[in-house]
Amino acid sequence: MLRLFIVLAVIGFKCLAARVELDWDVGYVYGARDGYTYRRAIGVNGKLPFPPVHVTQGDTLVINVHNSLDVPTSIHAHGLLNNGTNYYDGPDMVTQCGIPPGENFTYVFETKDQFGTFWIHGHTRHQEVDGLHTPLIIHSRKPPVVDYDEELLMTFEDWFTTEFAVRQAYIDSLEDIRTLTSNFPKALINGYDGNKTAPISFVPGKRYRLRVICMSINNWFKFRIPGHKMTLIEADGVESIPLEVDGLSMGPGQRYSVIVTAHNSAEFNYMYNVTSYSDALVSQGLTPMVYTGLINYREGAPVKTIPAPGDEQLTWPEETSMQVANNQTQLPVDRQIELTMKKFTYTNQEHLTTLGSTLYKPVLVPTLYTALSMGDLAANSSVYGPQTNAYVLKHLEVVEIVINNPERVDHTFHFHGHNVQVIETGPFGNSSTINREPVLHKQSGSWPIWRDTIQVRAFEFIRVRFRADNPGVWFMHCHLAWHEYNGLAIMFIEAPDVLQQQQSVPEEMIEMCKRQNIPTQGNGAGNQGFNMTGLPSAIYPTPDESSN
Repeated sequence: MLRLFIVLAVIGFKCLAARVELDWDVGYVYGARDGYTYRRAIGVNGKLPFPPVHVTQGDTLVINVHNSLDVPTSIHAHGLLNNGTNYYDGPDMVTQCGIPPGENFTYVFETKDQFGTFWIHGHTRHQEVDGLHTPLIIHSRKPPVVDYDEELLMTFEDWFTTEFAVRQAYIDSLEDIRTLTSNFPKALINGYDGNKTAPISFVPGKRYRLRVICMSINNWFKFRIPGHKMTLIEADGVESIPLEVDGLSMGPGQRYSVIVTAHNSAEFNYMYNVTSYSDALVSQGLTPMVYTGLINYREGAPVKTIPAPGDEQLTWPEETSMQVANNQTQLPVDRQIELTMKKFTYTNQEHLTTLGSTLYKPVLVPTLYTALSMGDLAANSSVYGPQTNAYVLKHLEVVEIVINNPERVDHTFHFHGHNVQVIETGPFGNSSTINREPVLHKQSGSWPIWRDTIQVRAFEFIRVRFRADNPGVWFMHCHLAWHEYNGLAIMFIEAPDVLQQQQSVPEEMIEMCKRQNIPTQGNGAGNQGFNMTGLPSAIYPTPDESSN
């Protein structure tokens, strides 16, 4: 009887699923998003910000992209697992060739059993930095872990006065990025100047779900509504056991849902606080920057003043403090990969931070196409090129990743194709070299949270796990845009033998590469075997640096 109920439930679920189709014309737009600097940006259908995408669990989301830019483009649904459709993941020269100027391509995203708070952003030439991003909300078909009356969406962005390519050239010229003294970003809240964001309306007694998305590319954000408690119920599209917090601290790419209950009286209005800050760009006292906005209970009501305690007196969600709602226990480990961040001087004289000693650099063949075309050799990481940082994983093995950060800069790392189970954080390196509180050792509880974007704080290590149950080529990279640009990334080549049996790249994607003279078979250089002739010369730590 139970089996019959499950079968009927699955059939009913599939019958309810819809096909949601959108037409996106990706092109240049002009405006002063921060209220000050008029500049060129990237939008969709002539708009920036452009509308959030709303679908329901089980739906198929189809996005027909036309590229009106003068350079290639692609998009990535951040947090979607794309199980069985690795080729729609989006990173240029990882899972596809970019969409050429003037051409069209259709992405088909199967939400399957995923639901929660996500976002879609560009994944070619860091076009997300210049505006190519928007929320993606997948509404659940089942009751939430905490009931609520209404949903509200909040987004945080950092917005620079120049385009990514111009700013990156300037940053490349610096001996030390921390000496950057211009172009510090302004904060955008809900798509507009953080000082001019429209009020948020609360009705007395109502319970609100706030979906909060950090769509920044450099800055961290803290968000509070003084006088109101928050109950956290979701992290990165994964339901959590309800956790009461005073506010949210979010790094680039992270998302949360919190429940906020409005007061029963409309006697007072309140102010919310948003703090934007960065350890990567210290910039002469411009960090942190504080923004406030109105929580409007009643037009014209006085604003209640709430004492402001220090952050250390408040409760913030931490990677180890959240518990997953489905009570999944810690996975047993089959294999461990330890990655330590370190800054080297490379043979091209650049001073860059890597995972290990190898900078990620794109190759001549999309790495997915190499995994699909190299037969048994696809299980050998060397065929992907000396600077792909490729790790080959066996099907269904449980992989533990340990990331060590002995440096003074915080990072977030995004796992494509997977959520990861957060096991532990703790001290790594010598934090006494800067004026910062010592890092404490913290372990997750019985049911660790799963998420796709993790914070790795300065002088901290983090231990996470996942099961290699999604055959494909999956990028894992720092979500600070110029850290990714400079090679702070690795690649998981997951179960290439199973991948070759289960997936093939749509012919229109192959043809799109050929029209750009990009090879679609062979190793990272487009050759057979281990012949890397044609690849740009690899760069390595200088001899003095590599011996440290």
